[in-house]
Amino acid sequence: MSDVSANLSMPYIQPSQAQKHITHNEALRQLDALVQLSVKSATQTAPAPSPIDGDRFLLATNCTGDWAGHDGSLAVFQDLTWDFHTPKTGWLAWIEDESKSRVFDGSNWEALTLQNPDQLGIQMTADDTNRLAVASPATLLTHAGAGHQLKLNKNTAADTASLLFQTNWSGRAEMGTTGSDDFEIKVSDDGATFRQSFVANASSGVVSFPSGTSGLADSAFGAGSLLTVDYSAAKGLDLITNGTGILGNNYNFPTVFSFDGQISPSLPGSFRFSGHLTGAETTTEFLAVNPNQIYRLQTYVRQEGLPGDWSAFSNGERHRQYMGIVCYDVDKNTILSNHHMRYKHGGIDSLTTLAAPLSPGDTTVVLTDSAGWNETSSGNAHRGITLFGYENSLGYVYEHYSRLQADALFDVGQVNKTTHVVSLNQSLPSGMGNPADPSGIWPAGTVLANSSAGNVYKYSFFSALTVPQTDTWFKTLNHLGGIDLSGTGVQNNFPPGTAFIKVMWLANHSNRLGGSGGFPDTGPDHKIWFAGISITPESLAAQNKVTSGTATGSLEIKVPVSDYAAGTVNLAPSGLSVEEI
Repeated sequence: MSDVSANLSMPYIQPSQAQKHITHNEALRQLDALVQLSVKSATQTAPAPSPIDGDRFLLATNCTGDWAGHDGSLAVFQDLTWDFHTPKTGWLAWIEDESKSRVFDGSNWEALTLQNPDQLGIQMTADDTNRLAVASPATLLTHAGAGHQLKLNKNTAADTASLLFQTNWSGRAEMGTTGSDDFEIKVSDDGATFRQSFVANASSGVVSFPSGTSGLADSAFGAGSLLTVDYSAAKGLDLITNGTGILGNNYNFPTVFSFDGQISPSLPGSFRFSGHLTGAETTTEFLAVNPNQIYRLQTYVRQEGLPGDWSAFSNGERHRQYMGIVCYDVDKNTILSNHHMRYKHGGIDSLTTLAAPLSPGDTTVVLTDSAGWNETSSGNAHRGITLFGYENSLGYVYEHYSRLQADALFDVGQVNKTTHVVSLNQSLPSGMGNPADPSGIWPAGTVLANSSAGNVYKYSFFSALTVPQTDTWFKTLNHLGGIDLSGTGVQNNFPPGTAFIKVMWLANHSNRLGGSGGFPDTGPDHKIWFAGISITPESLAAQNKVTSGTATGSLEIKVPVSDYAAGTVNLAPSGLSVEEI
């Protein structure tokens, strides 16, 4: 058996030892020196002139005086002398003049730090997911001489680095980069479905509000994007935003159009379409209009000239162009022709009323007067029915506009002009039921008509226009306004129900693969330019209701026409004007 203990080298009392108290007291002296180790300093190299019994020091290098030769030892002043102890790996000591703990690593006394612990819980239990867990009324992170950064790092852009705010351990709000490098703030009311409130694009820095901006403005102003000074300048007093190209891009124009800042009729830019017809293209924004108002519609058009011999075609390489509007109701539903147009047999309007109630599922319709209903046309739209009791989202019922319409409900010959009964080829669809009645029943006296159809688009800028020559700008002018109640789809009136419009184009309409209608195929790069697109109220225009003929209920329009030489302005019937500039 050893004479001393294995770790602290304290002496053991031996069998039959005399003066056992000496050995016992020596062991106590070592325990007093080494247990709960707290030292005055770890940097001194020589003892103080008058040490106090019990003083302890961790000796630095190059010690002198009574400490010479004991570098790295623990020095303890006991019974008027210095005792020295060799530290062992793992010993801990509190350094009084540093107010820090150190640990002996076998060679040096190093500052005690928490490096790479698997988990750390403060007032709560950490786990494999939440390896650092803190339960506290607050957590303070402050600077160390200057600023302070809290860093959340992720491996790839598709990962998440975020702050998640919870209620009863269920997520309610999150901010950070979640699934991309865009910074976003999103919220949830159930912890499952999150809605984006704010997104800052990582590439551009542009901020968007995917759920709307109602919180940034009075809710009475509605929803939508906030406006900038540049946007306001691009709109001016015109309905069309960026019609002159002032924004320097193709905002509000179809994606198939390119902004062109070099070819323009003295404007900031134009909008270029190249190649074959792609179908109807429209502007992006909904333009709010007053359908009772007359509007001036103006634009500039230029067709590119192409090398080669085009003399075999009457218009050379020039193509037909169409430009007009698409109309929408207050709910931004597209207004189709069969929502307002009515069949007229022999010039007699089919507009009438129900002589008996009508329910979804019925196979006959009893009319008050069937004189204007179709007897001969097999067209689907001409065999349809429109019930004028449609309500928009605000509960308004239109007089001559309805989305309660269906085509091909009866066959030719199924309108009995004697009994005024229409025999349907199917049950009346449930979708045509009366929205004001729980059972969908229409009462006698309900207004209805034999529906018809025509163009969805109003070619109110121009229709089938071929510019007189290439590589030249032409200004076109036309007018549109007033509400068409005739049911005939008058070209220069708004259809009933109109609250919004968009500008539309059938650009290079006749440029088709292989040619079309006497026009050549001029290839996928043949250009047409549009510039200065403008829709503005024509305050001096006049309108008058048509009271006879098939267009009864539509409006005739007269607009101011100036005569420079005479110095006069007169009202003249509206019509397309094309002028070289």
